[in-house]
Amino acid sequence: APASAQTAGDYKATHPWRILVDPRVAEDGVTAADLREQYLHNLRMRDMSAEVQRLQARLQAAQTRLASASGGAAADTLARVRSILSRVLDQPVRYGKPGVATHIRYLAGMTTGADQKIGRDNIARYQVLRKELDALIAETNAALGKP
Repeated sequence: APASAQTAGDYKATHPWRILVDPRVAEDGVTAADLREQYLHNLRMRDMSAEVQRLQARLQAAQTRLASASGGAAADTLARVRSILSRVLDQPVRYGKPGVATHIRYLAGMTTGADQKIGRDNIARYQVLRKELDALIAETNAALGKP
């Protein structure tokens, strides 16, 4: 168990401590196992959010670089990059379709605001978004090479 240390002059003491479930949360039926599952889900969502941000930055940098290049190969690659980017980002029209980055941010925000049981729908949605992001990363690597 984790411990805290206290010192006063030459005196040192270490005391073990435990983190307990908030009784108000426990009243709602949330267990320590539920909170562990929420924590692990939130870590996966944090990692996936960072991945989609890196992908977006990579695609935007490639778009800028390719837009200033000339030639057929650069134009073809630019078209592929723009196609991928259009699925990562929201469509730039009023009420446009949200991109995968928005879906990931939304799902990440659903479970970080309070201690709670993670719904099976959240886990299933994570898996769908994971597959979508993996496919976009693979498509990007095919167009631009591995980073």
